[in-house]
Amino acid sequence: MTGIAFRSIGCRTNQEEMFALRAKLSTVGYAAVDEIENADIVIVNTCSVTSSTESKTGRFIRSISKNAPNAQILITGCFAQQHGEALLKYPGVRWVVGNGDKHLIASIIKSNSGNGLFLSDINASGGHVFWEDDILGPDESGRTRFSVKIQEGCDFKCAYCIVPSLRGRSRSAPKGQLVETFKRALDKGYKEIVLTGTHIGQYCDPGGLESLLEEFLKIPGDYRIRLSSLDPRDLTDTLISIVGEENRVCDHLHVSVQSLCADVLSGMARPHDKLDMLIKRLHDFREKYPQSGLGADFIVGHPGETGVMFETTLRGVESIGFTYAHIFRFSKRRGTPSALMPGQISELEKKKRSERLREAIAESRKKYLSLLLGRPLCILVEDGSPARGISGNYLKIEIPGADFSKNSWVRAALIGIAGDGRCIAEEIVDAGGAKPI
Repeated sequence: MTGIAFRSIGCRTNQEEMFALRAKLSTVGYAAVDEIENADIVIVNTCSVTSSTESKTGRFIRSISKNAPNAQILITGCFAQQHGEALLKYPGVRWVVGNGDKHLIASIIKSNSGNGLFLSDINASGGHVFWEDDILGPDESGRTRFSVKIQEGCDFKCAYCIVPSLRGRSRSAPKGQLVETFKRALDKGYKEIVLTGTHIGQYCDPGGLESLLEEFLKIPGDYRIRLSSLDPRDLTDTLISIVGEENRVCDHLHVSVQSLCADVLSGMARPHDKLDMLIKRLHDFREKYPQSGLGADFIVGHPGETGVMFETTLRGVESIGFTYAHIFRFSKRRGTPSALMPGQISELEKKKRSERLREAIAESRKKYLSLLLGRPLCILVEDGSPARGISGNYLKIEIPGADFSKNSWVRAALIGIAGDGRCIAEEIVDAGGAKPI
């Protein structure tokens, strides 16, 4: 049986696409293998979000042919969409499949025909969203959380971002199909369902993300739903209330704010005239739901960002109290307006700013965790012995000395933080009637 190794570089959406593809290929006669050295075929889902990511991707592809010289390599994702035919010159690369043709990968491998290049117009893919209805259960997949990809692409035109040109316009999976996929995942035994996509707030079939959530929540069962990254424009009062108060939705928001300075947001071609409203919404969320997780994405060193502008973002971070953040240094992407803007900032200065922002986030997280000490958590066990898992508010938890079944719920109280940042908890029998987080 042909063995295939799967590798993903970049965003969570890339990772989830690989799990969906693995499930698809397993149903048509291929075997998933963990080690590249044991693979007949290696599929790599790639990223082009930054220049450093592209460099890392190129090095990784070249390393495959050294470690598995007889393996055929299939490159897909944004790096494939960006560089196309040039990747066929890499040693061992047999196929290059753009984002618009990902749904054809199983048939491409099976037929093994053509010149190896599959690069159709990303906006002419018939609205296809790369999701599959072949679902591996938790025991087969080794996972306790199942991701449902609800949409693909993005209609925004942020000045720094190359993603819309590589993933295309936003298109949504039909609601009826998503509901059926959701039900099948529950039937397979998954307890946490994660809604993913390039920009899930642009889901629009019909009624938007809130309507889709309402449909999912009509489905009975012992599960919880987690939302992946949201844009500030997605944060309606209704959505915030669902996240804060609905027992089967994780008490966790992740918002791609990018900056908390209106002038920087203006340069990024992102909404900036309602920044005060966004900051108030985030403040209100933290005050009304103090146990909830609140993450963010930031870009430091965008062209034109002065020291004073960066300090504005820093003060905003300190006042809101994010519980974690993903911090990126601005990276020039060819073909984007930001790459040609005046006021480019040195890499050294970007590094200094990112370090200061990380320090501010770490201090916010420290205060947040001190607030949670002794509070009830609802943990989904991902490793049984010792017990490790994730809480609804997106904390990675360890329960020393405990032994629980994988993919089971455990109610526990946070009792301390280890030196390496791990959250330590102990099991409790009664959560006191509070919403589990």
